[in-house]
Amino acid sequence: MRALLGAFAGVSIAVLTPSNGFAWGNEGHEYIATLAAEILQADSPETLKKVDDILATDTGNDLTGTDIASEATWADAFRSSSQHARDITEQWHFVDIDYDHPDVDAACFNHPRLTAGEEASQGPSPDCVIDKITQFADELGNSATSDDERLAALKFLLHFVGDIHQPLHAADHKDADTGRDDRGGNCVGILRGHAQNPARLHSYWDTALVIHALSKGTDVAMGRLRPLLTEANKNKWLSDTGGDDWASKWAQESYQLARDHAYAGVIDRNPAQTDFLFKDFHGNVDLKCGPSKVYRIDTAYDAQASEVAKEQIAKSAVRLSWLLQQKLK
Repeated sequence: MRALLGAFAGVSIAVLTPSNGFAWGNEGHEYIATLAAEILQADSPETLKKVDDILATDTGNDLTGTDIASEATWADAFRSSSQHARDITEQWHFVDIDYDHPDVDAACFNHPRLTAGEEASQGPSPDCVIDKITQFADELGNSATSDDERLAALKFLLHFVGDIHQPLHAADHKDADTGRDDRGGNCVGILRGHAQNPARLHSYWDTALVIHALSKGTDVAMGRLRPLLTEANKNKWLSDTGGDDWASKWAQESYQLARDHAYAGVIDRNPAQTDFLFKDFHGNVDLKCGPSKVYRIDTAYDAQASEVAKEQIAKSAVRLSWLLQQKLK
């Protein structure tokens, strides 16, 4: 990881084009990490100390803070720090399981393997979030992992466990009329209420829902998330962690939520517009989308989607705390 990080030190993130989406936005990732730290403080304070000790070694990080909440946003900041960082890590953040023909292996590029001695932070690319979570988790739990790579593994895990629980980071729909993939809802427009300027469906799930369901303040968000941490919920959310395919199961669960909650109530309606052109970060037409359909969503969609987002964030925190306890024994 040292070579990968060193090559991009000091690069401004403002000059780069946006990526396929930032799951949950900074707030969502910060809330997941903060809640996971609360769980660890209660259940395994020794694990939390190990996490803090590893993060304390992150002296070269000029992209985010080095507390657990800030580090949970680092993978997005790093991806945006240079074109090379984007080329290597962009597809690690999601798994595009086909809406109509779900095939996890195909969505994970048939699971490319690391070469002998290759660190997970060095490749391969492309790969999917399922594989990267598994690889970095293995490194975190391996005493032979170098200090630099263990730090990188922890930082990526703090972020990717959140990513895999954002439903639109686990699904991709091809429009039957245009033949274009919607890139996890990035090329689907929505209008809320009386809005006239469409937003991307993916961005709505990343950020607007988090703010709507949990607020923009950590204290309020924690107060709304803690009631979900019942023993029944925690046991249910950890019931699929007994085998080796838990990360794949998490992704498939998110895929189903995308079908049942993120896409349902949107693409099954008549579009309000069929030729909308999204703009990229620089104000140019987003050529990856082309003419896109726009749908108007109602308050019922807002309400159910907010509940899904809130539960997914709480679930992410529970599973992240479990994973850290397993790997930092």
